[in-house]
Amino acid sequence: MILGITGPSGAGKGTVCRLLKAHGFHHIDTDILAREVVPETLPRLVETFGDILNEDGSLNRAALAKKAFSSAENTAALNKIMHGAIMDRTREIIEQGRADGCDKFLIDGAALFEANATELCDYTIAVLCDRKTRLLRVMQRDNITEQQATERFSRQLSDDFFRENTDFTVMNNDLADTEKQLSEILNIIHGGKK
Repeated sequence: MILGITGPSGAGKGTVCRLLKAHGFHHIDTDILAREVVPETLPRLVETFGDILNEDGSLNRAALAKKAFSSAENTAALNKIMHGAIMDRTREIIEQGRADGCDKFLIDGAALFEANATELCDYTIAVLCDRKTRLLRVMQRDNITEQQATERFSRQLSDDFFRENTDFTVMNNDLADTEKQLSEILNIIHGGKK
């Protein structure tokens, strides 16, 4: 079984994945995979975004984020470069996991739909929370201003999109309630159709 965990920045996808790992799911974090595929994507990133390297030649993630999230066109360019490499790596991990006897996986990523990763998933779960909480989480986590976080949010899919296009929605405003919602979802899935 493969669950796709998605939702906007700062909604708490990592928290939901930690809770699901306790149920035996192998966690595939596409944010980590994005870092792993940097060496193979770096030439195209530099060609597209220009001055995004540190003095030692490594990727300056803050510089890339500033440029990539400055417009819808730039965000689309970043996604085009990264998504194929990330999905190839995701498939490799699933194949290896299955060969090792694992049959439950979580694909964790804000861009599951944009990357067509939902085609790998048996079920998709949107993780949402109130906008103010998301804003504060992202500002603190990424050390960015409210304006930068708001610009980033404007380039992402809406909460309504996630509600309408996933199999389940978890409102992650309270940990105990989130755990309860996940338990209900797992009960449905285990008694469910796939």
